[in-house]
Order: sequence, then structure tokens, then C-alpha cells
Amino acid sequence: MRLPRLLVLLLLLAIPAGSSAHVDPLDGPTVDHLDLPPGFPAVEGLPGADFELAVAAWSRGDLPAARRELQGVLKRRRLDTTTRVRAHFLLGWVSARMGHHQQASANFYRVRKLEEHPLKEAASFFEAKADLDRGHPRTAIAECGTYRETWEDGHWYDECLLVEADAHVALRQHKAAIELYEEFLEDHPDDQREETIHLRIARSLEEAGRFEEAARRYRALYISHRLPLTARQATAGLDRIRSAGVAVDDISEDQLYQRACSLRDAGQHDDSWALYCELVERARAEDEGNPALAARLDASRHDFLWRNRRYEELARDNMKAYRRRPDAPGAAEHLYWAVEGFTRSGLYEEAVEAQEIGLQRFGNHRRFRRTEDRTRKLYAGAGQYDKAREAFQAWMNRSGTARRSSMNRFYMAFYAYRAGEWETAIEELTPLAEGRSKFRIAALFYRGKSYEGAKEWRKGRADHRKLIKEEPDSWYAVVLRSRSRVRTGDPAELALGRTGRWPGTPEPEQALPSSPAATSLRGALVRGWDRPRDGHRDPLHPDGVAARDVDGRLLGQRADGWSRASLLTGGQPAPTAPAPEAVTREGAGPDPFDPLVIPPTWAVSDYWNPEEGRELWEEFSQDYEEMWPDLPVAYELSRCGLGELAGPMLAAVYEEVRDVVRSRSRKAQVRRWKASGGRDGDVQVARWAAIMDMELDAADWRSLFAAAGYPASVSAFALDSISFIRNDRSTPAGRDVWTLRFPAAYAPHVWRSAWENDVDPLLMLSVMRAESLYKHDAISRAGAMGLVQVMPSTGHKVAALMGDHDFRVDRLVEPETNVRLGIFYLGKLMDRFGEGAFPLAVGSYNGGPHNVGRWLRPKVDIAFEDFIEEIQFVETRTYVKRVIEYYAIYTELYGEEGAWVMLPKRTQEDDPTVINF
Repeated sequence: MRLPRLLVLLLLLAIPAGSSAHVDPLDGPTVDHLDLPPGFPAVEGLPGADFELAVAAWSRGDLPAARRELQGVLKRRRLDTTTRVRAHFLLGWVSARMGHHQQASANFYRVRKLEEHPLKEAASFFEAKADLDRGHPRTAIAECGTYRETWEDGHWYDECLLVEADAHVALRQHKAAIELYEEFLEDHPDDQREETIHLRIARSLEEAGRFEEAARRYRALYISHRLPLTARQATAGLDRIRSAGVAVDDISEDQLYQRACSLRDAGQHDDSWALYCELVERARAEDEGNPALAARLDASRHDFLWRNRRYEELARDNMKAYRRRPDAPGAAEHLYWAVEGFTRSGLYEEAVEAQEIGLQRFGNHRRFRRTEDRTRKLYAGAGQYDKAREAFQAWMNRSGTARRSSMNRFYMAFYAYRAGEWETAIEELTPLAEGRSKFRIAALFYRGKSYEGAKEWRKGRADHRKLIKEEPDSWYAVVLRSRSRVRTGDPAELALGRTGRWPGTPEPEQALPSSPAATSLRGALVRGWDRPRDGHRDPLHPDGVAARDVDGRLLGQRADGWSRASLLTGGQPAPTAPAPEAVTREGAGPDPFDPLVIPPTWAVSDYWNPEEGRELWEEFSQDYEEMWPDLPVAYELSRCGLGELAGPMLAAVYEEVRDVVRSRSRKAQVRRWKASGGRDGDVQVARWAAIMDMELDAADWRSLFAAAGYPASVSAFALDSISFIRNDRSTPAGRDVWTLRFPAAYAPHVWRSAWENDVDPLLMLSVMRAESLYKHDAISRAGAMGLVQVMPSTGHKVAALMGDHDFRVDRLVEPETNVRLGIFYLGKLMDRFGEGAFPLAVGSYNGGPHNVGRWLRPKVDIAFEDFIEEIQFVETRTYVKRVIEYYAIYTELYGEEGAWVMLPKRTQEDDPTVINF
């Protein structure tokens, strides 16, 4: 007989405060006084018995609620095997992330011991990992050995090598560990974790007492490395060996020179330059100097200045060298590098002076011949728009290609606008505004502004109304709507403006100062709506690894109120968000933008029915299991809410299907094979034929990926299969459809980190869309990784700022880690450029804050949209506009009713001391 809930509460209240908890090896400790904050859970917080509710809780990031639901499911007497296996697997996954590794291992074991099940392989690997984490390395070694014997081509085979190696280290079996590490490096010589693994090998040698070998490894990494953390850990390793009384070979000056190069390449510019200067002093010392090294250092001075971003010093060195010998053979080179150095320093007037001298004296030199485009950029940077137009005209007169470019014609007219030549600007913009080039909307916008400058207000308004009607989602439309709403001055309207910061009304007693100084701690310590916070620490772990209760909540909360509004954990239980199907926009549930309610990834709509999607996904995984054995695995993972694991498996299937369907040669082979009755061909041709007979369209793939929980492919297929023009975002139904194209991807991670760093989560979703299109394991050609494309070196620097000195590069493909680092970095960039100037932070995220800072230096207090139009990197300029366009759409979809994007009116000075990498 089931007890009434009120009676259950009374029984819970009767439990003595000092009662001990019963420990179940599968479920962990239960019913402890610490499990009931502030004294006992609310009725709706009691353990439930619905697996789907557990998945929903996990998906919204509420680990304690997911754990409670799963425990309730597993305590049911009658439970089908399928649900029980899924519940054990998900409980293992959740427990591991809450730090309950013993419970994680026990639950994964329940899945791994099955004779056959799609999740058996995954459970085997994660059980081994959990056993290592809970301090049972021998068990982990045995399980990894079994895994590698059973699944030689398994998904986690290589990772098992590293887990097993780490387990051997824990047992001080360093020889076996080193062999496994080296086996991994041999198979993956270009892995991003190469330096980290070399450090592990060196540490293993050190702990094994093989100090000389360890010292050689540390020295090699100390001298040559690509990541900042590598240098720091190698230095610490050498110091430990010296302190143990072991002699370490001196590092020669040539090796120190190589280290200076490594520091430079790793982005540690100040350290690199300091070491270079130290070497110069030593090489030139009167008593024990090194003439050969001194000559080498003199020859590389230019390179060190340039690559360590000491641009002004480089420019002045070269300008001084030119003036000293203006007729020397290298005079033109000196002038060229003076131009480049002054330009990179934002000293455009001095760059113009050097460029003019070069054109006058060395017009036929390769550094100055046909440099009209560079000249016009320098004039524009210096604000000399008349001269910029002259240089532009000279270039267009000489080059037919330049003359035909619509971009060049637009900027020719734009410079007339910036020079205040309204009639000229209108005349030159009109053909573009009334044509079909890709600069038509930009020309329409600036023709309207030129009309306003000429005081032809009616014509200007007509152009802008036309622009908003034709391209309502464009950057220019966002600018116009922002300007219009700011002009009204309506306090209620202004309160709905989104400025890139976490939305919310400041509490009166904690109001943000009217003009806060931009300092390195500004964004981390000052919050307009909450108490001051330490931005260099994880609020969930303010003092490192924090103590937790049996339900995953922090113990001993700080007095500054961290738990008051935490999205995921803390002393006060967060409001329970509804299941995705329950979220509505017309008063039937909580506001989907309530800061404490995390929205579902996408809403239910005419194009997404969860039940139908799951049925299609289940049928697909069963029908094609023989062709792709991973499909049942992906299906089971997705049913557990683990789309980050399931999605890439389904994506691999689609990539093969796409390649086959698009191949003409394969189609021809299949036709011949079918014509012969299946005789003239091999097994591969039969496979191609089966793939071509699948007849899945973009809408089917969209539903499959949505059911699998993979936002990257859902968004891509939504664009191919849905007419978004016909789905008006002003209606609730239309907004629901648009969430398929603009999903709240990985929302729990985004919302929590955004709150911690005072960043609007919708802005970060916009950056995520522009960077990776929500693909969590994306790796660019340059090496940027993850959802928000963090470079490994940047990841190390940001992690160090956050107090995480154990950062590993491989964690950049983990959604939580990638988002946490990216949002912290974006928040610091916003601190640098000041309140409201978030588009400059966005531009810095793409082009680097040092570049945005130098463009801004001579352009303070100009119209903000004009500055964006003058950004000299086309990629960065386009990136800023695209992200702001996405931000406006996200605000309309997920923001409160009437929310809009508020752009700054004019530019302001930045503070490069906050962050400059």
C-alpha cells in the first residue's frame, strides 16, 4: 500500500538530525538530513518513477532531480528490462558527473554484465573509467584489457589505452604506463593531447626514480612546446628533480633561444620578449659574451618584435633606420615595416606618413608598387576619407576587376558618406540600392543615412522602412530598430533591451555604478543584480573540490549567496522545469526565458512531434542495424538523453549515405548491377544499392537527428526542409518552428556559465551557431575545437585565469568545458570594451582583441555602426554582423515578450589591461 505524500513528509521530519545514511552500492546513500534542504524536499521533489522525467531532468541539467527520478524508477517492482537497462546506464552517467564514482561503476556494471545489449560496449568503457576515478586501478586495468580484446575497433579503444595507462600510474607500475602512452602516441602522432601525454610520461619516469630520463623529457618540453601549460609544468618538473638533489644539465643559450621561440609561438608574448632581451644582454656581455649568439639575436630581432606584437617598437626601429640612411639599399624595406608596425599599433596617421614617403621615393619598389588598396585603408583608418577616395579611384582606374567589384563601389560611396559629402554618397549608392548586388541592403541603409545628413528626412525614412520590410533579419535592420527604440526613451521599452549581459533588473541596494571603470576584475566582481562574485573560481567549486551532500548539492555554502540563484545546484532547490513538450508561450506554464528555467532544445511544432520522431528513429535503427551496427547503440544512447554521443554516430551514417547518393560513378555501377540481376558486382555495390533505395528526404533526416538529440544536424536539415518565410515568428506556432533552426543547444551548460559570467546566454548561442553550427566535436583547420571553437593555447590561458591549472586539451570537445571557457572569455572581452559594446567583444572573439583595439584607437566616439563597417578584416566584419543577426532572432524566439537587441550609439575607449589575447 502506498503511503500518502503528507505522511511521507511527516515521517521524514521525524528522522533524527544525526541519523546515519544507508548506503546502497547501486543507488548510493539515501535519506540523510543533508538530503533535504532546507529541511526536507518539496512534495514535487520526492523521488518519482518515470524514466522520461529522469531524461528530461538530465537534459535540462538538473542532476539531483535526474538521480532521484532514476532511483525511483529502479525501485519499482515491475519494470521492463529495456527501461531498467537504460535507467542503470543513465544513473551511472549522472552519478559520474556528480562525483559518485562508486555508484557510477555499479550501475555501468549492471549494463556491462549483460550478454548482449547495444549499450554493453559503452558501459564497459565508462565502468573502467569510473573504477579508476573511485580509486580501483587494478579493476580498471582488467576492464580495459577485456574491452580492448572484445572491441578491437571500438569507439573507446584508444581512450581505453589512456585510462589503462593512468591506472598503471596509480599503481606505480610506470613501465607499463609508459608503454601504453607511447603506443597511443605512435597511433596518433598528431593528437592535440601530445604534449600532455609527454608530460605524463615524464612524470611517470620521475615517480619511478628514473630522474635522468625524466629530466631529459622535461627539458625537451621546457625548450620546445606549443601550449602555455606545458612550459609551466615542465618547469615545475625540473624544479622537483633539482630539489631531490639530482643534477640537471644546464640549458645552453642556444636552447634558451629555442625556448624563447616556443614561448612566442605559444602566445606567451611578454615571457618570450623578456627572455629574448635577457639573452641579448648575456650575449653582449663584455667578459663572457657570445658573438655568434649576439649576431643571431640581432638578425631575429625583427621577427621577435613582430610575432610578439610589439608593433610600435618595431615601427619606430624601422623609421629610425630609414631616417638614418634614407638612401641605403634597404630603405624601402624599413619604410614598409614602419607602415605595417604603425598600422598594427593603431597609429594610422604615422602609418600614412610613412606610406606617402614610400610612394613618393620608392613608387616602383615591390613594397609600394600597386598598393592603392593598402593606401586607401590607411587613409580610412586615419579618418582622411577624401584621400581614401582618391586612392580608391586610382586603384579602380587601373584595375578592371576592382572597378567591377560591388564591394569596392559600395566603399567608395561609403567614404563619401563618412566625409560628409551627402550628395555624392547618394548618387553613388543609388545604383547599388536599386540593383541586385549583395551590397544592396548596405547601400539602402547608408543612402538613407546620407539623406538624413542632407536633411531629406522623408527619403531617408522611406529607404529605412523599405530595408526593414525586405530584410528584417539583417544587421542593418537590427541597427534601425535599436536606434528607433532608444530614441523613444520609454523606460519600459529600454528595460527590455538586451545588451549582451545576463538579463535582469538590478536590485536597488546592489545597483551597478553609473560609470564603472573597466578593470581586469570588473566583469568578474561586479554584477548588476547580485552580490559581488569571484570570477576566477567556479561558483560550484569556490575553494577547489567542494564537499557535497548525497544528492550532489554543495555543503557549507558561502555567505555571499552563490546558491541563491544557481541554475543547477545549491542550497535552494531550483524550480523544476517542465518536460520539453510542456513548455508553452501563452501562459500555460513558466515563462521560457525565466532565468531559472532553461528552455528545451527545440519546441514541439508542426514539424517536430517527439513521439513520431522517436518511432521513426526506432524503426530506422532496427531496419538498418545490419548495415550500421552502431545504430542500435546510438538509439539507446539517445533514449538516455545522451545526444552528444548518439549524434555523431548517426552523422557518420548520413555522411556515407550522402557520399553514395551524390556519386555518379557509384550510381552507374548500381544501375549495371541491377541490370545484371545482381551478378556483376561485389558486396559493396549491393550496399550502395540498398543505400540508394532508402528514399529518405531532408525532413526525415531532420526528424531522425531531432530524435537522436543532435542540434548540429537538426538545424542544417531544418533549413533544407522548412520554409521559414511561411512561418511567422510573431506567432507562437511560428516561433516554435523557428526553434528547429535556432535551437537552445546545450542549454544547461550555456545558462549556468552565462549566469556565472554575466553574459546573455542567447548571445553565446549566437556565437555557437556562427562558430560550429552546434557541432560539439568540430575541429577547424587551424585547430580550434568544440562548440565555440576554442584554440588549445587560448583554452590553456583562459583555464589559468579561471584557476584551473589541470586543464587538458581533450576536454575542449566536451560541451560543458568548451562552453564554460568560451563564455568566460567572451565575458572578459565584454569587460574590456565596456558596457553595451558587446559587438566589439564578438568581433574580438573572431579577430582578436588586439586587432579590434587598434582599429578602435583612432575611431572613438563615432557612430557605432560606422565603426563596424570600417573593420578591416572582411571575415571579422561579416562575423560581427552575422552574430548580431542571430542574437536578434534568438532574442525574439526565447526572450521575454517585446525583448530586443540594444546596440551602442557611439564607440568608446577600451581597456586592453583586462584581456589582450
